[in-house]
Amino acid sequence: MGKIIAGKIEGYNFYSIREVLEKGFNSLEFHPFKKKVLLKPNLLKASPPENAVTTHPCIVDALSSILRDYSCEIYIGDSPGYESTAKVLKRSGYTDVIARYNIKISSFNKKIFKRINGISPYKEFIMGEDPNDYEIIINLPKLKSHTMMGLTLGVKNTFGFIHSLHKAKWHLRAGKSREIFARTLIDIHRIVNPSITILDGIIGMDGDGPSNGRPRDFDLICISKDAFILDHYIERLIGLRHRLPVTEEALKHSIIDEYEVEEYGHILIRDFIMPGTMMDTDWAIPGRIKGLLRGFFIKKPRLKKDICQGCGLCRDICPAKAIRFNNETPFFDYKSCIRCYCCQEMCPKGAIKV
Repeated sequence: MGKIIAGKIEGYNFYSIREVLEKGFNSLEFHPFKKKVLLKPNLLKASPPENAVTTHPCIVDALSSILRDYSCEIYIGDSPGYESTAKVLKRSGYTDVIARYNIKISSFNKKIFKRINGISPYKEFIMGEDPNDYEIIINLPKLKSHTMMGLTLGVKNTFGFIHSLHKAKWHLRAGKSREIFARTLIDIHRIVNPSITILDGIIGMDGDGPSNGRPRDFDLICISKDAFILDHYIERLIGLRHRLPVTEEALKHSIIDEYEVEEYGHILIRDFIMPGTMMDTDWAIPGRIKGLLRGFFIKKPRLKKDICQGCGLCRDICPAKAIRFNNETPFFDYKSCIRCYCCQEMCPKGAIKV
């Protein structure tokens, strides 16, 4: 039976975090002696820790202190949306931690081909880093809402292994189908196959995340060797009425097994606000009609002209090339838009709303 360790922690206190991590590692019998370890935090984009966009560096600090005691060789990396890994690490507060533990930076800019006969329609993926180069991968997601997938947790976090230049392709291939994209995320996660997942939910994000939502104190750290059950637990903890796409597909394909939860402290999350894009469109009607209705009802990205600075990033990262500029102002082609909300997710000024 799978197991989840859930610890209540108020604020980013090094010693409190380390204590919960040590309890979790002992309970899960996770002891990575003298291993080559890759830390995979959520490094979506450069943002100060208090904005709750990236995994907090204090998590990596406490974790690395334990790994140093195990005499591990530590690496850290991710494939951010549009910036270099080194830049995001620096601007997100990791500089001192990296220096303290002599952590090496993996830039995730390679082209590694991986194949899998999984549950998605796709068999080959191009990774920015080879998971097989490391003996241990520690997955470090941030508890955040996500306008396309509802939440970004353990399984979604490993999408960061995809080379940044190829992420748009997977959004485009899935189109408006969250189900296909969820199956793709599941296949990628199973290729990466992290040894353990540690969720940073001390300060997370709800609303229209994952970068422009509302930072909130959730006072939570979760640890598990199985990211699928961890994600399922968080959805239940938040009190969602409907399962989100990744968990739904994982259950449908018998990937999620029974599990137990070992709690330290009173674990409770109240009044979590989901993105406005996550309305229920799973109607019991024929697929073609359902697709047309979804296209009509699912929210569209919209511009707040008073905030937009005309940088052009939204146009450049749009998988469907559905944004054009006129006099430094973006215009959306909603017929081409696939509702991936990458524009909203990456806008450095929060000028795109849904």
